[in-house]
Amino acid sequence: MNTPSPPQGSRRMSAAQLARMLGVSAAAVSYALHGQPGVSDETRKRILEAAKRYDVRPTQPRSATSDTAVLGVILADVSNPFYSEFAISVTDVAREQGHEVFLSHSRDENRAVTAAVTTMIHHRVDGVLLTAIQSGDGEVCRMLRAARIPFVQISRRMEYAEADFVGIDDRAAGLQIVGHLLEHGYRKFAIVGGPVSSTASATRAAGFREALSSAGIRLPRKWNITGGLNVPDGVNAARYLLELGELPEAVVCGTDAIALGVISELRSRGIRVPRDLAVTGFDGLTATRAHMIDLTTIIQPRRQMAQAAVDLVTIRLKRPNGPPQSILCRHGLYIGTSCGCSRKKGEHE
Repeated sequence: MNTPSPPQGSRRMSAAQLARMLGVSAAAVSYALHGQPGVSDETRKRILEAAKRYDVRPTQPRSATSDTAVLGVILADVSNPFYSEFAISVTDVAREQGHEVFLSHSRDENRAVTAAVTTMIHHRVDGVLLTAIQSGDGEVCRMLRAARIPFVQISRRMEYAEADFVGIDDRAAGLQIVGHLLEHGYRKFAIVGGPVSSTASATRAAGFREALSSAGIRLPRKWNITGGLNVPDGVNAARYLLELGELPEAVVCGTDAIALGVISELRSRGIRVPRDLAVTGFDGLTATRAHMIDLTTIIQPRRQMAQAAVDLVTIRLKRPNGPPQSILCRHGLYIGTSCGCSRKKGEHE
């Protein structure tokens, strides 16, 4: 089989360009270049012949003895302030250890995550921190393993991937925040969760539902809402609830950004939070704990999570074959006034 002609321009191309030219996946190119299984002999031959012709070379990891590393961080969606704040924490921790950070924003799209990983492999990053992993993203894990680049899953994880993970106990956090709402005596609840493809969103929503079920409260299907993670998603959820003609007593949100959207839309319709309807969030964004909002929320310890993730990558650079670790950082419950509490009680753990 003849090798296709290269795109216009330089004879040399990147691995990603080679994959597009040959009509194969970026992972297949990575497997072939690094001598890894996972690609047929015929395809491997095509890839290697084209790689030789167009000077595409396998990336080599930086020296594990080097004190300085470049860490790739793939963020799910920076329009959700949680990821912006987490990026600051990772950058601060990495620089304190003498490392630098290469940030990428994926808009929570699978193709964008794959493209970011491909670029990071091409630029020979030393490790990758993934906040954007979803249930169907196994290929990016295979690509990184084929390139021998250590990676850490943050907040979300591939359910069956044997890989390092840093997050919180989302189920326990979900149980805890709904438990607090139940103490107010609420019996009519709506849940506005994130995408089911995110294990973090799915697990915390499962915790919300479990707490309600344990209290003998039925969650109507119409009030069990899933969607995106951001302010517009909260606005849309509030509009949907208003269109139903009947409102719950409390809305439990899967992120602070969703909660902000819900509160904004409700207030624009003259519905007072918490007097008419209680709302809670999840993430512990700095802005949501300000006096004007004072959102009751779960606090994810971003600095601690960033430290654990950077430490895991550093360990992997020195000992790449160790067993995968799963680190659960301790979350907090911040009790504001959006839940119906009459005064600020602060943070409880």
